[in-house]
This record gives sequence, structure tokens and C-alpha cells, in this order.
Amino acid sequence: MKFPNFRLYDTQAKFATMLGVLGIVGACGLAFLVFKGFKADEMTIYYNADAGLGKWRPWMVRAAAGTCILVGILAGIMGFNSLGQKRNSKQNLSWLGLLSGAISFSAGAVLLFAWSKLAETVITG
Repeated sequence: MKFPNFRLYDTQAKFATMLGVLGIVGACGLAFLVFKGFKADEMTIYYNADAGLGKWRPWMVRAAAGTCILVGILAGIMGFNSLGQKRNSKQNLSWLGLLSGAISFSAGAVLLFAWSKLAETVITG
């Protein structure tokens, strides 16, 4: 299988868009993982740290947020690098990659901050 040539600006635009969309899908999954067990009246996210996947949930949130942030940065850089180049025939994909990378980066950072401030363990006894 031939590896894509990332020196071509069209290829960078395509991959920036794909990475950005992947980051947004990951941010949607991260939002579900973060806000499962959210109580709006108390502004708290409850999770059981002793049973099931609850003991791994903080690590899963951190890993997913880091992945969303990293993918967003890569998509933004590739979209920005290919933007405005004369040899790039896919300027719309460059803009879309830049925008989706920024959304993915921002969503990952905001969701990680929300988890760190609102998460509380359930005390079982």
C-alpha cells in the first residue's frame, strides 16, 4: 500500500478534514463519558469508583480528552499549513480541517475541565 505524500497540500487538506471529523466524533464520545451520571440541580457528576468501569473512568476521560486535543492540534496544523497555498485545489477542505480541529481541541479541553471540577465519587458503605 502506498503511503500518502504529505508534501502535497491537497493531501494535507484531506487528512486535516478526516482528523478533524474524527476528533469531533471522539469529543461526542467524551461528552457522553463525562456527563454520564450528571445531576443538573447539584451541578455534580457522580460515579462509583469501586465497581465496574467506574474505577477506570477518570483515566478513560483523561485519555480520551488528550486524544481529542492531540487530534485537534494535528488537524488544525495541517489545515492551516495547506490554507492559502496556490497548489491546493481543495481550499474548502483546508478551512473545514482547521475549523473541525479547533472545535475538537476546544471541546476536549472544556470537557476535561468540566470533569476535573464537577466529578465526585459515590461513597458506598
